[in-house]
Amino acid sequence: MRPPNFEQDLISMIRRAKMKFEARTKDDLLTALNNFIDLQPDVVNFVFPDGMPKYCLSFSGTIPILYKGAVYNIPVAIYFLENHPNVGPYCYVKPTPCMRIRPSKVVDNSGRIYLPYLTEWRYPDHDTTSLLQVITLEFQDKCPVYSVSGNSKNAAHPPNSSNPSSGSGSNLPYPTSGLPYPTVDPPSHVMPQPSYTAMPQPGGYQPPYPNSYPSDPVSYSTSVSPQPESVYPYGTGTIQPTHIRASLLSAVEDRIRQRLRDKIGTPFAELQSIDVNHQELSTGKQILRNMLDSITRDQQELERILEIYTELEGALKVVNSSGTAANGTSFNVEDAIDAQTIVHRQIFKVHVQDCAIDDTIYHLGTALHRGAVNLQMYLKYIAFVRVNGKHRKKCQSALVRNFSEYQPEVSRFMNFGS
Repeated sequence: MRPPNFEQDLISMIRRAKMKFEARTKDDLLTALNNFIDLQPDVVNFVFPDGMPKYCLSFSGTIPILYKGAVYNIPVAIYFLENHPNVGPYCYVKPTPCMRIRPSKVVDNSGRIYLPYLTEWRYPDHDTTSLLQVITLEFQDKCPVYSVSGNSKNAAHPPNSSNPSSGSGSNLPYPTSGLPYPTVDPPSHVMPQPSYTAMPQPGGYQPPYPNSYPSDPVSYSTSVSPQPESVYPYGTGTIQPTHIRASLLSAVEDRIRQRLRDKIGTPFAELQSIDVNHQELSTGKQILRNMLDSITRDQQELERILEIYTELEGALKVVNSSGTAANGTSFNVEDAIDAQTIVHRQIFKVHVQDCAIDDTIYHLGTALHRGAVNLQMYLKYIAFVRVNGKHRKKCQSALVRNFSEYQPEVSRFMNFGS
């Protein structure tokens, strides 16, 4: 069982390691630690494969595996990067002094673990708990360590031994069934005497240490798998029928396991590929749907603009047709605006001239300030404008005298012009 304040301690370690995603990292690691209780978190100074040392959060301890009918606890260490769980961790096998690493396609000479699960890591489809389960399955197929103990007196203790270790100096538990780790080149005629122990689930109880690692002579046969509650004589040099039966069972079991792995592995990879393709197709479908909606909106907008254009084009054609006289001659634009009476027409022309004079004086002043015209040119044009202005006043006076009946309209016009 974990201590009551274990979660707070884990959060403190995550902060010390400066993990970027604290909440997601805590949930992922806490789930893994609750399933594999022999793993302990810590913040250590780890030298990464690129040679750069850095403090990071790590797990160290053992994971249980079922190897040839016996349960072994494999020492491992896992180092997490600061952007976990978005990036997979570095995993290593950490053998004790009386163990040696057995290199394979999964574990190299330095103990580093290589798995497709790590190279294809992508959160949230991958997590630490699943990683440890995959490592357990791989190690059950081929144990990554073997014993190098040389003293024959250090044979395996009887099953269910619970004596603590006194001489190994290691804090890692030994095989729970009292069997040794696989050794180098064991004799083929020697058979172990295990008491069969079922594979515990992650997080189950792990028994304490036996006194020491067993010696090399007491080991598994490379070709015979031990069976539960089977006792074979030692050193007889005779192949018994039970030996042949156990050998055949082991060979058939290995062959079936390999065939099953081949049969399941290929469809599983194909299923993963199909799942990836399905996700890509779903994403593409959504993109196409958005594009289709955008095209539909644009088409509706274009249809609306086309209707407005057609309406304006029809109105323009009507105007053009009305601008042509009955005899086919073009209509004069200057005659489009006209007064109803002669007096109003004269008043309109005088007003237009007045506006033109005001605009001319304004633009002459602006040109003088900008230096576009000199003072002499400015005065010349001003004098010309004033002459026209006097002529305009005379026209206004004549209009007032000759058309006294329109006095209110003329007065309003003169007041507006001034």
